[in-house]
Amino acid sequence: MQTFVKAHLSSQFWLVMKPSLRACLLWSLFPLLLVSCGKEGYEISDGKVIWNSWQSDGLFGKWSESQVADAKGFTIIEPYHEPCPGYAKNTQYVFCGPWGLEGADVATFQVVDKWGALAKDAKQVYYRTDVIEGADPVTFEVVGGVGRDKADYYIGPAPLRVRDRASFKVLDEKVLGKDDHIWAHDKLDYYVGKQPTQIADSGTFQVIQSLYAKDAKQVYFGSAVLAGADPVSFQGIGGESGEFAKDAKHVYCQAQVVEGGDAATFQLLQYRYAKDSRRAYYCYDNRIPPLALAGSDAKTFEVIGPSSHGFGYAKDAEQVYSGPNVIAGADPATFVVDPSDPEKASDKHRRYQYGEPVEEPKPATSAP
Repeated sequence: MQTFVKAHLSSQFWLVMKPSLRACLLWSLFPLLLVSCGKEGYEISDGKVIWNSWQSDGLFGKWSESQVADAKGFTIIEPYHEPCPGYAKNTQYVFCGPWGLEGADVATFQVVDKWGALAKDAKQVYYRTDVIEGADPVTFEVVGGVGRDKADYYIGPAPLRVRDRASFKVLDEKVLGKDDHIWAHDKLDYYVGKQPTQIADSGTFQVIQSLYAKDAKQVYFGSAVLAGADPVSFQGIGGESGEFAKDAKHVYCQAQVVEGGDAATFQLLQYRYAKDSRRAYYCYDNRIPPLALAGSDAKTFEVIGPSSHGFGYAKDAEQVYSGPNVIAGADPATFVVDPSDPEKASDKHRRYQYGEPVEEPKPATSAP
């Protein structure tokens, strides 16, 4: 297992790539670099309005130009920027990117959100080129990143069908509409993506780290009930995206029980390490349960420094670790990380770089 993890991690290290591999990677990324050199959006040239866009089937592609309209009377309402598709108008039409918005009213058309993805006129509400069916343009507004009118709330072009509008509250705009993240709730339901999930006990409902929630009756992860979790003792304990939690009996990572984890003593440390009273762990990423570090001594385990790739160094009484891997032969008592270059370290035996021993240059020998 350690061999696999080490190989996977090492593949991410640009600095230790062979020159030929670096060149190959740069060449494969070259088309992507070209994208940043172009300018997507509207351009006026020789009396015409041109829409510039990048056409790609993956890594490879090319810039494409399409004529939108004559420049006479053409006005950009909102230039292209993600997630805004770009809006413009002339005396006859409203444009979204290179396309005309059929039926849009030029005189009353306006962008209504700070990202530029939502717009309306006197007759309709739009999400990019889509009409939001049933939305009322007179009362439509954006609150907390979510569209709403007199009848409902909307995420993108989709109605949420909120059952209790008076108590609806956006919790975190940063995770708005994301899968697994709880971004809003009302008295009856909470919302993950566009999915409402019924709350068992609204009076005691609370969101924990946006991935988890609980009430007096049950614990939730995303839009599902976390079977077997104890709502009384359940609490969040952190992680890169809030993926760790625990109750009186178990430690959870992304709703999966951390096998063998001691809930009473489990704690997250720096640089993706964790430990409890029994062993140390390496938290590979927020989608995979922690890897128990074989042979680790929890009593003496400590994190001793970062590395520039973000995985860190740690040690206990018997072993030194780089990320999840044991540095063979390293001496824990004298192992130190170079404060000026965290990729480098040393002990009384040798020097190390990227967690690997560095071969010392052999002394030059004089010719006989």
